[in-house]
Amino acid sequence: RTNRAEKEGMEKGARSQPRTKKTRPTNRKRKKDRDAPEEVTSQKPVSRFRQVTRSHRYKPRDPRFDENCGEAKPHLFQQAYSFIDDIKNEEEREITKMMKKSRSKNTQSKLRQALAKYKQERKMKEMQEKQRKVKSEWIKKERELVAKGKKPFYLKKTEVKRIMLAEKFLTLKKEGRLDKAMAKRRKRNAAKDHRWMPRKGATSSVQ
Repeated sequence: RTNRAEKEGMEKGARSQPRTKKTRPTNRKRKKDRDAPEEVTSQKPVSRFRQVTRSHRYKPRDPRFDENCGEAKPHLFQQAYSFIDDIKNEEEREITKMMKKSRSKNTQSKLRQALAKYKQERKMKEMQEKQRKVKSEWIKKERELVAKGKKPFYLKKTEVKRIMLAEKFLTLKKEGRLDKAMAKRRKRNAAKDHRWMPRKGATSSVQ
């Protein structure tokens, strides 16, 4: 009987005590983020061997931002690759001959487009060469004036265009083609302005 009473007393005492919450272990690993950088252990021993020679893997480089390539000089580039212009001129002559011989309209239209492309490239190159000459002459004059004590003035794109337009005007005047060129320019400007003028149907509908 005494053993049974002792057991019942112990059970009652255990029930009367407040329950404590189970604490979770603090050393639990957190879930890694997929965008997080890779963690490398510091306990790994460092290798005694190091890379002395360069790897032979190809690394592309841009010559515009590489000091080993030197300074860009367009006139020297033009002299070195002048044979490309000769090849293009020969191709242009061949296309012109093919246009005369061909009777197919489809072939002629394709050849005409190719010929127009060559002419456009040549025109752009001539304009760039004129701009380069204008800039070089301007820099030469400015250096002489700066040496005498003048404040340096840097040429802008708008100023280059203005100088080229003035030179073109003088050239046309000497050749006697100024009036024709001005009439053509006025006609082109009038066609541009005509696009913005209200049409007859549009004005009547507004009224």
